[in-house]
Amino acid sequence: MHIKPQGPKGYPFIGNIAKLASANRLDWLQSISDTYGDVVRFKLLKRNVYLVNHPDLVRDMLTRNSKNYTKKTIGFKMVKVVLGESTFTAMGDEWRRKRLAVQPYFHRKKIANLATIMTDCIEEMLTEWETICDHGKTLETTDAMMQVTLKVVVKALFSTALSDEDIQTVADIFNPLLAATNQRVVLPFPLLYKLPSNRNKQYPQFIAQLDDIIYRIIRQRKVTDEKPMDLLQMLMDATDEETGQPLSDEDLRNEAMTMFIAGHETTANAMSWLWSILAQQPDVRAKVEQEVDQVLGTRTPVADDFSNLPYCQKVFKETMRLYPPVPLLPRHVENDDVLGKYALKGGSDVLFSAYLLHRHPDFWENPETFNPHRFDADAEKQRHPYAYIPFGGGPRLCLGNNFAMMEAVFILAMTTQRFKLNLTPNANIKPLISLTTRPKYGVPVILERR
Repeated sequence: MHIKPQGPKGYPFIGNIAKLASANRLDWLQSISDTYGDVVRFKLLKRNVYLVNHPDLVRDMLTRNSKNYTKKTIGFKMVKVVLGESTFTAMGDEWRRKRLAVQPYFHRKKIANLATIMTDCIEEMLTEWETICDHGKTLETTDAMMQVTLKVVVKALFSTALSDEDIQTVADIFNPLLAATNQRVVLPFPLLYKLPSNRNKQYPQFIAQLDDIIYRIIRQRKVTDEKPMDLLQMLMDATDEETGQPLSDEDLRNEAMTMFIAGHETTANAMSWLWSILAQQPDVRAKVEQEVDQVLGTRTPVADDFSNLPYCQKVFKETMRLYPPVPLLPRHVENDDVLGKYALKGGSDVLFSAYLLHRHPDFWENPETFNPHRFDADAEKQRHPYAYIPFGGGPRLCLGNNFAMMEAVFILAMTTQRFKLNLTPNANIKPLISLTTRPKYGVPVILERR
């Protein structure tokens, strides 16, 4: 017997759009899931939307029937304006072709080649922190993490190809571009963005400026004999499995832009949460310090050290459980389907939330408590694989997961070698949930030398 999902009625004409657009959208989604069950139906304007909040059902969507749950949503169309057809946005055969070409270059062994780029950028940041520490100034960790992760992704992509001027241009463009993209995904109404406001006029200009830089580097790389071991070169070495052809310049640009957007803010936000948690959990911080001191002492980590820092890895994983970098993901239901026992109509949209799944009381004991031991090997084996999806799941699992894990663990380890980060007395740590999960008022800290 198939069940027709039920849900809140909402207002005439606009449905539940005010609830979903509000800053408290996840509290509202949690409340309707508590009231109506694993699949909830509601309206956004005239559109039919389902919230799916059970790991079994999310697994079915992302694996068994992934062809029926596509990225053909208005939000993804908005993202395509920036990213084009990349491994993140493309669908069907186009996606499969790109993914098969690119995936081998994101294997953990390939990413290990980028470890030195990561540690050089982190070292540079920590040297600047020495001055801040000496002057007793407050450090805003969200800004600091944004700067270092941007530098890492730029250097990992283009190694030596970017001038200081290019890096400054990218840094200046990035925050307004991300903010505008966030808004377009949360409020995906194309008419809003055709209004002749300054912000709307700047948006295509920002994209064009980044395009100029990326295409220029691709052109230069094609005529030079130097082939540095960076992500761009890995992508340029990739070939289409069927035709043997390399990726086109446009393909290269789209993958580079995806790494910029996806490989930067997400890791920075997760690291900001991590510092706020460690400052409030002295026992966890002490265990991180103990592991880092034993494994590294005062030396800079190398790629092989990553696997020798298991507690640091668990701390980062548990941070992403409580504050998943991308809290809410959409899909489009192409044709009528039965998901579990629920009948879903084709032409509708589906939402599922890592934030809600990561706190689902049926799968997590004391879900609001920070506990890195949830990621001990035995505990991980026993857990439902779709109760924890910080990098998504199924065939479209995030390509950058190995890169993000290594970068985060090295930032944590190298910072711990030198400093304790203590929250300022006036710190107000609250989540702001939009396209990503970030601290609304930042995470201000005072640096203390270890």
